Amino acid sequence: MNFEEAVAEVKLTTKRPDKLNLIRRKVNAAISFFSMDSNFKRDYAEQTVTLNPLEYTQSFALSLLPRFRNFHYLKLAGTKIFLKVLPDDELFKKCNNSSRYYIAGDDVNVSLPELTAGLDVGYFKYPATLTGEDTHWMLDMSPYMIIDWASAEIFKDIGDDKSFRDMRATARELYLAFRKNQEISTQ
Repeated sequence: MNFEEAVAEVKLTTKRPDKLNLIRRKVNAAISFFSMDSNFKRDYAEQTVTLNPLEYTQSFALSLLPRFRNFHYLKLAGTKIFLKVLPDDELFKKCNNSSRYYIAGDDVNVSLPELTAGLDVGYFKYPATLTGEDTHWMLDMSPYMIIDWASAEIFKDIGDDKSFRDMRATARELYLAFRKNQEISTQ
Protein backbone atom coordinates (compact mmCIF):
# COMPACT_ATOMS: atom_id res chain seq x y z
CA MET A 1 0.00 0.00 0.00
CA ASN A 2 1.35 3.44 -0.83
CA PHE A 3 1.00 6.64 1.17
CA GLU A 4 -2.02 8.09 -0.67
CA GLU A 5 -3.87 4.77 -0.44
CA ALA A 6 -3.36 4.79 3.33
CA VAL A 7 -4.54 8.42 3.48
CA ALA A 8 -7.65 7.46 1.49
CA GLU A 9 -8.39 4.64 3.98
CA VAL A 10 -8.12 7.07 6.92
CA LYS A 11 -10.45 9.53 5.15
CA LEU A 12 -12.93 6.69 4.55
CA THR A 13 -12.71 5.48 8.16
CA THR A 14 -13.05 8.91 9.73
CA LYS A 15 -15.42 10.34 7.12
CA ARG A 16 -13.47 13.59 7.35
CA PRO A 17 -12.12 14.56 3.90
CA ASP A 18 -11.89 18.12 5.21
CA LYS A 19 -8.97 17.00 7.42
CA LEU A 20 -6.81 15.87 4.46
CA ASN A 21 -3.61 17.70 5.47
CA LEU A 22 -3.95 16.53 9.07
CA ILE A 23 -4.58 12.96 7.89
CA ARG A 24 -1.41 13.05 5.79
CA ARG A 25 0.54 14.29 8.80
CA LYS A 26 -0.97 11.63 11.09
CA VAL A 27 -0.13 8.79 8.69
CA ASN A 28 3.50 9.91 8.62
CA ALA A 29 3.44 10.39 12.41
CA ALA A 30 2.09 6.85 12.90
CA ILE A 31 4.88 5.36 10.80
CA SER A 32 7.45 7.40 12.75
CA PHE A 33 5.95 6.41 16.09
CA PHE A 34 5.96 2.69 15.35
CA SER A 35 9.38 2.79 13.72
CA MET A 36 11.00 4.57 16.66
CA ASP A 37 9.33 2.35 19.25
CA SER A 38 11.55 -0.58 18.39
CA ASN A 39 14.61 -1.67 16.39
CA PHE A 40 13.27 -3.31 13.26
CA LYS A 41 15.31 -5.24 10.71
CA ARG A 42 13.81 -3.22 7.89
CA ASP A 43 14.98 0.07 9.47
CA TYR A 44 18.53 -1.26 9.69
CA ALA A 45 21.46 -0.09 7.55
CA GLU A 46 25.15 -0.92 7.34
CA GLN A 47 27.95 1.10 5.81
CA THR A 48 31.64 1.85 6.15
CA VAL A 49 32.81 5.26 7.35
CA THR A 50 36.26 6.37 6.21
CA LEU A 51 38.71 7.45 8.92
CA ASN A 52 42.18 8.96 9.01
CA PRO A 53 44.40 5.85 9.19
CA LEU A 54 47.06 7.75 11.19
CA GLU A 55 44.96 8.78 14.23
CA TYR A 56 43.70 6.78 17.18
CA THR A 57 41.20 9.41 18.35
CA GLN A 58 38.96 11.16 15.85
CA SER A 59 35.38 11.96 14.94
CA PHE A 60 33.00 11.68 12.04
CA ALA A 61 29.75 13.47 11.27
CA LEU A 62 26.43 11.72 11.91
CA SER A 63 25.28 13.24 8.60
CA LEU A 64 27.36 10.52 6.88
CA LEU A 65 24.68 8.07 8.06
CA PRO A 66 21.45 8.88 6.18
CA ARG A 67 18.43 9.26 8.51
CA PHE A 68 20.49 8.04 11.52
CA ARG A 69 18.41 7.11 14.60
CA ASN A 70 20.68 4.98 16.80
CA PHE A 71 23.64 2.63 16.60
CA HIS A 72 23.55 -1.14 16.53
CA TYR A 73 27.34 -1.43 16.40
CA LEU A 74 30.62 0.24 15.43
CA LYS A 75 33.65 -1.93 14.66
CA LEU A 76 36.99 -1.63 12.95
CA ALA A 77 36.41 -2.19 9.23
CA GLY A 78 36.79 -5.80 8.17
CA THR A 79 37.39 -7.09 11.70
CA LYS A 80 35.46 -8.34 14.69
CA ILE A 81 36.87 -5.61 16.95
CA PHE A 82 33.81 -3.75 18.24
CA LEU A 83 33.75 -0.37 19.93
CA LYS A 84 31.65 0.11 23.05
CA VAL A 85 29.65 3.17 23.89
CA LEU A 86 31.26 5.40 26.51
CA PRO A 87 28.54 6.11 29.09
CA ASP A 88 27.94 9.76 30.02
CA ASP A 89 28.96 9.14 33.64
CA GLU A 90 32.42 7.95 32.49
CA LEU A 91 33.03 10.71 29.97
CA PHE A 92 35.14 12.86 32.32
CA LYS A 93 36.44 10.13 34.62
CA LYS A 94 39.89 8.66 34.39
CA CYS A 95 39.29 5.35 32.64
CA ASN A 96 40.42 3.35 29.65
CA ASN A 97 38.68 5.04 26.72
CA SER A 98 40.26 2.80 24.10
CA SER A 99 37.73 0.96 21.94
CA ARG A 100 34.99 3.42 22.90
CA TYR A 101 32.72 5.94 21.18
CA TYR A 102 30.25 8.61 22.16
CA ILE A 103 27.99 11.09 20.41
CA ALA A 104 28.55 14.81 20.96
CA GLY A 105 26.10 16.98 19.06
CA ASP A 106 26.28 16.05 15.39
CA ASP A 107 29.53 14.09 15.67
CA VAL A 108 30.61 10.65 16.78
CA ASN A 109 33.90 10.66 18.68
CA VAL A 110 35.88 7.43 18.57
CA SER A 111 38.94 6.16 20.40
CA LEU A 112 40.44 3.24 18.53
CA PRO A 113 42.43 0.28 19.92
CA GLU A 114 44.50 0.21 16.72
CA LEU A 115 44.90 2.29 13.58
CA THR A 116 42.35 1.71 10.83
CA ALA A 117 41.15 3.40 7.64
CA GLY A 118 37.48 2.88 8.44
CA LEU A 119 34.69 1.73 10.68
CA ASP A 120 31.90 -0.65 9.80
CA VAL A 121 28.73 0.90 11.18
CA GLY A 122 25.37 -0.77 11.75
CA TYR A 123 22.57 1.61 12.62
CA PHE A 124 18.82 2.13 12.63
CA LYS A 125 17.20 4.77 10.44
CA TYR A 126 14.17 6.90 11.08
CA PRO A 127 11.54 6.81 8.32
CA ALA A 128 11.43 9.32 5.49
CA THR A 129 8.41 11.62 5.25
CA LEU A 130 6.05 10.13 2.68
CA THR A 131 4.07 11.92 -0.01
CA GLY A 132 2.10 10.80 -3.05
CA GLU A 133 2.82 7.25 -4.15
CA ASP A 134 5.79 6.79 -1.77
CA THR A 135 5.62 3.72 0.39
CA HIS A 136 7.13 2.38 3.57
CA TRP A 137 7.67 -1.26 4.45
CA MET A 138 5.15 -1.02 7.34
CA LEU A 139 2.44 0.00 4.86
CA ASP A 140 3.20 -3.17 2.92
CA MET A 141 3.34 -5.52 5.92
CA SER A 142 0.74 -4.12 8.31
CA PRO A 143 -1.11 -1.19 6.76
CA TYR A 144 -4.07 -1.29 9.14
CA MET A 145 -2.00 -0.64 12.26
CA ILE A 146 -0.92 2.63 10.57
CA ILE A 147 -4.40 3.41 9.27
CA ASP A 148 -6.07 2.67 12.60
CA TRP A 149 -3.50 4.69 14.58
CA ALA A 150 -3.85 7.69 12.23
CA SER A 151 -7.66 7.35 12.31
CA ALA A 152 -7.59 7.30 16.11
CA GLU A 153 -5.62 10.54 16.10
CA ILE A 154 -8.18 12.17 13.81
CA PHE A 155 -11.02 11.00 16.07
CA LYS A 156 -9.15 12.45 19.03
CA ASP A 157 -8.72 15.74 17.17
CA ILE A 158 -12.47 16.04 16.45
CA GLY A 159 -13.48 15.03 19.98
CA ASP A 160 -14.88 11.55 19.25
CA ASP A 161 -13.39 9.87 22.34
CA LYS A 162 -15.08 6.47 21.93
CA SER A 163 -13.88 6.06 18.34
CA PHE A 164 -10.44 7.28 19.42
CA ARG A 165 -10.19 4.63 22.16
CA ASP A 166 -11.53 1.84 19.92
CA MET A 167 -9.22 2.61 17.01
CA ARG A 168 -6.19 3.13 19.28
CA ALA A 169 -6.82 -0.22 20.98
CA THR A 170 -7.09 -1.99 17.63
CA ALA A 171 -3.92 -0.31 16.36
CA ARG A 172 -2.01 -1.35 19.50
CA GLU A 173 -3.12 -4.98 19.16
CA LEU A 174 -2.01 -5.02 15.54
CA TYR A 175 1.29 -3.40 16.45
CA LEU A 176 2.08 -5.86 19.25
CA ALA A 177 1.58 -8.81 16.91
CA PHE A 178 3.59 -7.06 14.20
CA ARG A 179 6.49 -6.12 16.53
CA LYS A 180 6.82 -9.63 17.89
CA ASN A 181 7.88 -10.85 14.45
CA GLN A 182 9.98 -7.89 13.30
CA GLU A 183 12.42 -6.83 16.04
CA ILE A 184 16.18 -7.20 15.98
CA SER A 185 18.34 -7.29 19.07
CA THR A 186 20.64 -4.32 19.76
CA GLN A 187 23.34 -6.34 21.53
